[in-house]
Amino acid sequence: MSAPTVPRPKQAGTPKTPAPPPPVSADDAAKAKKSIAKLDEVLAMVTKALLTLGGGALIFTCVNVTLFGISHEIPWYIAWMLDPLASLALITVLYVDGVLAEHGGDYKPGGWPFLLRWTAGLSTWVMNCWTSLYPDGHFHFVPQKPDAGGILLHSVAPALLILLAEAATGYRKYATRRRGELTAIIARFESAKVAEREAAEKRAREKAEREKAAKREEVEREAAAKRAREEREAAQREREENARLENERRQAEIEAASRARREEIEAERERLALTERTAEIEATRLKAEAEIEERRRREQWEREQAERDREAARQAEIVKAEAQAEALRREAEAQAEALRKEAEAAAEAERIKAEAEARALEEAEKLKRQRALERAAAKARGTAESAVARTSISSGRASESGAALSAVPALTASENGGRIPREVREKQRDEAERYIAKCSLSGIAPDLERLGNQYGKGETWVGDRVRAAKKRLAEEDGFEESVIADALDVFEDDDSDNAGAA
Repeated sequence: MSAPTVPRPKQAGTPKTPAPPPPVSADDAAKAKKSIAKLDEVLAMVTKALLTLGGGALIFTCVNVTLFGISHEIPWYIAWMLDPLASLALITVLYVDGVLAEHGGDYKPGGWPFLLRWTAGLSTWVMNCWTSLYPDGHFHFVPQKPDAGGILLHSVAPALLILLAEAATGYRKYATRRRGELTAIIARFESAKVAEREAAEKRAREKAEREKAAKREEVEREAAAKRAREEREAAQREREENARLENERRQAEIEAASRARREEIEAERERLALTERTAEIEATRLKAEAEIEERRRREQWEREQAERDREAARQAEIVKAEAQAEALRREAEAQAEALRKEAEAAAEAERIKAEAEARALEEAEKLKRQRALERAAAKARGTAESAVARTSISSGRASESGAALSAVPALTASENGGRIPREVREKQRDEAERYIAKCSLSGIAPDLERLGNQYGKGETWVGDRVRAAKKRLAEEDGFEESVIADALDVFEDDDSDNAGAA
């Protein structure tokens, strides 16, 4: 039987680990940002209201205080300054207390701000309400016949200003505290995003390092296998080469032994014959050596003389060849310089001529394209007008020879059993866009109303075609050249028709 488990007492003074803050979602962060913006708007509105009310109270109380000063023998041009001074002091202390409370939640005004606030407020109120408190002009500690309506009337503006400033301080404290909480939420969200991004980058780096390590190991294994294979092949080649060399060495030893034996036999025979001819050879040798020595000395002298003659002739030839080469070089340089100058002049003339011809051709081509575009747009406009007229006469059916811009029929849903084929719709759109592009390139305004009537479309479809044509001219490669080429083809066809008619 096991002993009962005794619970361990908690250690006194052990600090508790604070619970981690709850995760913040993107929606929470967005809501926090919106709340901060709203708080800023509210604080700005409170500040504007406070300043507006202060300015209004200053204007409202200035007249009574000025009259109060004039009644006490103060010149009017000095008496009017008293109320603005007191009111500005009151507005300043109220506004500063509110702003400091906004920027520091634990700010509490001291004695001097309190004294300044109440002194300015009470002095403004008393001067403004003096004639209502003592209408008879005699001071009593307790007013005898006060004007209650006047006191109420002249107390409203200062009271509202002081109360709004005190309320604004509370508003700013709450907004500051709430703004701090919302800022902490946004900071936690941003920190979570940064941590998540760093974790993702770390995982990506670790994955890349693992892949690199795997690739390095694979490369090292392949290199090791290749080295082992090469070593085996080298060892095999070395063994075969050693065997071949050993065979050749043995064969050479056998041949050398046989040759040495034959040479020994032959040498013995020659030695015997040589012994017999030694004396004769010795005598012949001495005679031959003397003749050879004499002939050698004579040939040596002849060679030296011939060498001296050849050297002199060679030096003369070198001097002559150098003189001729120098003359030829100078002549060649003069001719080359003349030819170079002529070639440069001819090339410059050809270049100027080619540039002039190219500019003339370019101007002619531009003029031809402009004329072609203008004629194509004009023809398209006239063809569209005739097509609309024929369409109205023949109950909406276009003829083969009068279709505007091309042979694409302006089919409607009723003519095709309730639906226009997709190929026809695409061809109609392309044809209308090309017509608008031709008019835009040639500087002619397209007739959009007749274009819509031709295809039985409304303003929305025509507007879509105008935007599509502009977009294709700006973005589609080759569209502008295709439109110009179509216009040139129409221009050439018209020229050929005119030539045939003539």
